[in-house]
Amino acid sequence: MYFEPIPYFYDPIDRIAIIVKPKKPFFDWLNSVFPEDEPITTKDDNNVYLLREMDDNEAVLKWVKKNYDKIFINELNDWYTDEEGWPKNRTYKMFAEWFDIEICSMVLDLEDFPVNKG
Repeated sequence: MYFEPIPYFYDPIDRIAIIVKPKKPFFDWLNSVFPEDEPITTKDDNNVYLLREMDDNEAVLKWVKKNYDKIFINELNDWYTDEEGWPKNRTYKMFAEWFDIEICSMVLDLEDFPVNKG
């Protein structure tokens, strides 16, 4: 089998990646919604949100604090689509208790074809 050599430099794209990782309170909620299922305590595959480039991580965190509920809603909806079962009065403090975020300021494209939305 032949593999092409990996180039030393990859093309960056003009985005920052925010990886959202659920923590115990999220899993506690999820398990309360599906009590008959085997309890879930970890998630191996996390959502990645792409955001326009910003000057620094402080600016990214400021954006997250302003827009946390959009991410929160998406994370809840990925597992349970009935909004009546979602936690009410979501705050940034609650978001930070339920999720860790990891900021990746360098997003590199390893492919030779365009990125498509949709």
